[in-house]
Amino acid sequence: MKGASRRPKVGDTILYQLTTQANGKVSASNASIEGVISQTLQKKQNINKRRLLPKFIGIGVMFMIVILSQEFSPSRSPSLIKLVTKPKCKIKGNISIDSRAKVYHVPGAEDYESTVIDPARGERWFCTESEAVTNGWRKAPK
Repeated sequence: MKGASRRPKVGDTILYQLTTQANGKVSASNASIEGVISQTLQKKQNINKRRLLPKFIGIGVMFMIVILSQEFSPSRSPSLIKLVTKPKCKIKGNISIDSRAKVYHVPGAEDYESTVIDPARGERWFCTESEAVTNGWRKAPK
């Protein structure tokens, strides 16, 4: 079998198509061993893998550029790096929809569990109450 990665063994299932030639003879074509990838298919897969590597590297570089540009941008919202590097911070800095007041919620407070932080709106996480106060946030009344 041309292009096979190995010769058939006893017990292998051979897949093929029957083809009738112009002179009336019947022959097998496109033969392959069931479950064995042909060498030509393996070569194509290796070529595809080599083509994907530069794409993945490019995507990784672009991702790092986005993170670094957000880290050093003058925007008021927290950077992705700060959000990732402070995973244990539990104080939620929330901006009121009605009054636009900056309020922080501590664990165990009445509205803590229902408060969702949206960094795109300028909301953020704090590690300490003093950090929240220093940044202009006030404690939630409940």
